[in-house]
Amino acid sequence: MLRAIERNQVVTEQQILLPLNQVLDEVTPKPIELKSLTVSPSTAQSIQDLFPEQEYEEKNIQLAKKSLGALSVEFSPEQLKNLIAEVQFLTESWLDEFERQIFKGLTLQELLHEKGGK
Repeated sequence: MLRAIERNQVVTEQQILLPLNQVLDEVTPKPIELKSLTVSPSTAQSIQDLFPEQEYEEKNIQLAKKSLGALSVEFSPEQLKNLIAEVQFLTESWLDEFERQIFKGLTLQELLHEKGGK
C-alpha cells in the first residue's frame, strides 16, 4: 500500500469491496425458497377429525348464544366457554346425586357397569 501511495495511485472503494463481496457470496448460505403451505380439504378434514372438540366447543358456544338471546352479547366467547363448562359440571353433579338417591348409592353408569354393560 505504501508503494501505491508513493506512486500516487489511489485505491478505490470498488477495488476493496469487489473481492470482499466475492468472498461473502461464497461463504454465505443461499436462502432456501419455501413453497407456500396450502391446506387441502382432505388435510383440513383430517385435522378436524383429530381435534373434534374445537367444533364441539364452537357448536356449544352457538347454542349458548341462542339460549341466552340478547344477553349473550354481554359475554365474550371465552366467558361463554367457561359458563358452559360450569353448567355442565353442575348438571352432571346434580344428576349423579339424584341417581345415587334412587339407585342406592350408585349412579346409572356405575350400576350398568356393575351389571356387565358399558
